[in-house]
Amino acid sequence: MHDNVDVVVVGAGISGLTAARRLVEAGHSVVVLEANGRVGGRTMNIDVVDGVITEGGGQWVGPGQNAVLALVDELGLSTFPTHTDGKAIYLRNGRRKLYDGVVPPLHPLVMLDYAHLQFRLERMARRVPLAAPWQAPRAGEWDSTTFGHWIDRHAKTAEAKWLMGLAFSIVLSQDPRSVSLLSVLHLFAATGGMSGAIEVKGGAQEARIVGGSARIAITLAEQLPADVVILDSPVEAIDQSRRGEVAVQSRRATVRCRQVIVAMSPGDAQRIRFTPDLPARRTKLQHGGGCGSMNKLFMVYERPFWRDDGLNGQALSDLMMTPFVSDNSPPDGSVGILVTFMLPATGHTTLRWTDEVLESSDARRKALARDLISLFGSKAGQPSQYLEKLWTNEPWISGCVNMLAPGSRSQCRDAIVRPVGNVHWAGAEASLDDHPGYMDGAVRAGERAASEVCSVL
Repeated sequence: MHDNVDVVVVGAGISGLTAARRLVEAGHSVVVLEANGRVGGRTMNIDVVDGVITEGGGQWVGPGQNAVLALVDELGLSTFPTHTDGKAIYLRNGRRKLYDGVVPPLHPLVMLDYAHLQFRLERMARRVPLAAPWQAPRAGEWDSTTFGHWIDRHAKTAEAKWLMGLAFSIVLSQDPRSVSLLSVLHLFAATGGMSGAIEVKGGAQEARIVGGSARIAITLAEQLPADVVILDSPVEAIDQSRRGEVAVQSRRATVRCRQVIVAMSPGDAQRIRFTPDLPARRTKLQHGGGCGSMNKLFMVYERPFWRDDGLNGQALSDLMMTPFVSDNSPPDGSVGILVTFMLPATGHTTLRWTDEVLESSDARRKALARDLISLFGSKAGQPSQYLEKLWTNEPWISGCVNMLAPGSRSQCRDAIVRPVGNVHWAGAEASLDDHPGYMDGAVRAGERAASEVCSVL
């Protein structure tokens, strides 16, 4: 197929589809090219039983995420609170404790150490300009080290070091020792501080979308004109060598247009061949933009039995399969679902994956059941289903969260958002000043890119 349209959007995740929606509303002709056989990108729903889903990818929204919450309302969708009623579980070194609220039951010295680490990080984050983090007074120094090594150097107690490393292995879905300290400080500045990134009530995990987060992208696609979205069509090349025209070549379509929006993570965008070559800063950004390797595992039960025991389904532990557990049941509690995250094995999490667990779904199911029994008791060993979403196996998405490697933020500067000729950039990471890496950031980046395009058409 050879088409001529105003704009080609590459990627049918939340960001790309938001951009397409705004462009259509402005009266422009659009084609969206998506490599996968579905829309949603790093959000997707997994069927559990009739009428019940669980979220295989990004799922939570919270206060301050005004762009995605406004879009949810615009699309006629709604949210419901993450279940937090009851006590949470903290298990470390074989000792299981229950607690209320946000803070696990820590020794006072550990609590003081953790609070001091948080205070220092948030004080540093306040010095990072949101729209230009490379202009922070110590940008070069902070960007040349990793977040994990900063924790190693400044934590005074082993438990505070472990707990902070664990928390941010979950948030970043990467080893903290592979992520730029400056990028993490920028994340804190853009999400309302460290607490905003990791907490449930009042934080980024406060609520979920009724029907699952994938409903955002699905509804966006349904409300676009027919034939705008072309699936199973990975883009291979973008050629803007001819003045005033861009040729976008994909597996199923060659489309000529006036402007392009690439709504992909920087790490995934490097699959595309650009003519002329991209500027050096953008190329470096894409090579240094590897995504995290987190996978999600789910144990399904006939009902959320832990609520009967006064538990809210949340747990933090040093067990191999359950570093963090949350109640992922539907709003009516008709089915019980516990979700956990299969994190990268790091020195901070002290995870030690066996080859069997890494390679076998059945081994993962058995190991998860064993750890959930340690946390929630014998009833946890009687699931009705085991489900998993392995993002490491995705053919077109190289991970769920994209955090920049040391050196990338200060050296690449604004390359993550700066247009290159007629090519503009979206995707969750391309929101510098508000919730980068979140669904909210994806919406903001899509709307910004659409606004850029509208201003030149």
